[in-house]
Amino acid sequence: HKQSLRRIIESNVHNPFDVDDVYQETMFAILKHFRKGRPVEHPKAWMTKIAKNQCIAFHRQQQRDRDIDLAPFINPAAFGGGVSIADEQHQAVIVQEILNVIAQMKPIYRNVGKLHIMECTTPEISELLGIPEGTVTSRLRKFRELIREYLEMDAPPPEQEGT
Repeated sequence: HKQSLRRIIESNVHNPFDVDDVYQETMFAILKHFRKGRPVEHPKAWMTKIAKNQCIAFHRQQQRDRDIDLAPFINPAAFGGGVSIADEQHQAVIVQEILNVIAQMKPIYRNVGKLHIMECTTPEISELLGIPEGTVTSRLRKFRELIREYLEMDAPPPEQEGT
């Protein structure tokens, strides 16, 4: 069933890295169901439905990620100081680049960073993710560093998933 599930996911999610993530989430959901000892009458149809639902969940998450407003966090000095942040087209490009960098980060940095952008405090992030505050601080530092490195070097984002 692996090939048919991957085909379904590939038809809905076009980035190969994202396909792998959605496939992994699909397999996790399937395993979670079986661990509870529940029977399945039509396994192929059931797994197909799970794969489609995971694709839908992925697209919802992508939409939420795009809806994060990064404008208050953009510092014009970080872009050479000569660029006016009032230039809406330039700002849109910068925001999209930052969102792309965030989307390609390992989840441990991406999750902490998104919560920080949504104005959660370090203790709140710690509680939500179930990790120590020191770990949150370290991951936030790395999150900022990865964005800074990308913007300074204008190169592919470091620390991509799967590396």
